[in-house]
Amino acid sequence: MKKVFYAFPVLVCLLGVFLSQNLSAQTEYRFTLREAIDFAYENNYDILTSYKNIESAEQQVKEYMAIGFPQVNASINYTDYIALPTMIIPPGAFGPDDPGQEIQFGTKYNAAADATASQLIFDGKYIVGVQASKRFLEKTKQQFIKNKLDMNEAVSASYYRVLVAEDTKNILDSTMQYMEKMLYETKITYEAGFAEETDVDQLELIVSDLEANIILTETQVEIAYAYLKFLCGLKIGDFVTVTDELDDLLAQVNYTALLEEPFNYENNIDYRILKTQQQIAELQLRLEKSEYMPSLLAFINYQTQAQRSNWSFFNPEEKWYGSSFWGVEMNIPIWSSGMRRSRVQQARINLDKLDIANEQLRTGLTIQVQTAQSEFHNAYLVMMNKSRAMNTAEKILRITSEKYKEGISTSLDLLQANNQFLTNTSDYIVAMQRVLIKKLTLEKLMYSE
Repeated sequence: MKKVFYAFPVLVCLLGVFLSQNLSAQTEYRFTLREAIDFAYENNYDILTSYKNIESAEQQVKEYMAIGFPQVNASINYTDYIALPTMIIPPGAFGPDDPGQEIQFGTKYNAAADATASQLIFDGKYIVGVQASKRFLEKTKQQFIKNKLDMNEAVSASYYRVLVAEDTKNILDSTMQYMEKMLYETKITYEAGFAEETDVDQLELIVSDLEANIILTETQVEIAYAYLKFLCGLKIGDFVTVTDELDDLLAQVNYTALLEEPFNYENNIDYRILKTQQQIAELQLRLEKSEYMPSLLAFINYQTQAQRSNWSFFNPEEKWYGSSFWGVEMNIPIWSSGMRRSRVQQARINLDKLDIANEQLRTGLTIQVQTAQSEFHNAYLVMMNKSRAMNTAEKILRITSEKYKEGISTSLDLLQANNQFLTNTSDYIVAMQRVLIKKLTLEKLMYSE
């Protein structure tokens, strides 16, 4: 009999290790596919990280905008001279007979306080920089949408695997019950002398093979559930039940729209991210050009200081000497030996590269959509073919079973019919899964929400 195997990501192997651990308190969840996806949007580790990336980008916008707002800084300085500085007065400084002197100036204790307020009046780099930071925030949000689409695809595929594994197990269980009943009746017939021993052996072989496949399928069910819980952000000890059926999910597929609706590049998230990247590159070019422009800054300063021979800075009777000033500062770039020009050229080249990438992506997306539509359509045709084959195999098994009971067919005929039925049923379930997987691939290409 053909055995059904399903390929899972390497990560599932690691998750399987935890299945042998003693699990404590469990939380039970019942999920439709839509509910599983929504739950993953709120609890998946990658999605939670994406939320934080958006928050970080929002703070970066605020940080850059704050550069253009008033800035106030203050400083306090205290100096205690262990040895006062000495100044040498050269000979003759105070007359021809002056031999020169060594004089110590200043006081042992000195303190000063300083406050400066400044306001950026004009800076081309600041204007472009604010726009670039907003475009970066937009790109971060688009990347978040892409992560959600990836998560939608991953959770849906994992949900399908659970359904496939459970449906396979249910079919094996029902077949096992039927074959065990047949084995029991054949044993009675054999003991009465109306059946051969090989008939009993053939049915025991069928039951044994079914037991082995049920054990394998039970493991597949556990692993499929473990991976689904991981994607949803659940603990390994939580209990999940899926409530949708493969037939119901297939009934929701809009085959006509997926195969006939024209492809719009703007609906593809990768294309939208690239367009935003182009906008950022254009702003980077403007930013480099703004390096040629002057910047203007206004400021006002107030400072006060005191000198003491004794430590008495808090004595209100002793003076602190204050001063203040204001002014404007203009920085004018004049000559950079070609450095600014090279940066402008690099930004322009990068923008040209993105234009090439845009054309490449458009062509690639067109091919991907056409390929995905063909694979989706072919998967649907194969599924319909497998459905007919399964129904035929089921009919053959039923008729062969009836003939076997009447003594018209042999146990070998029954074994062959049973294997055909299980093989075709398994093929049909896998074909259903393939249709749903191809639908996910096509939807991800065509829709960004």
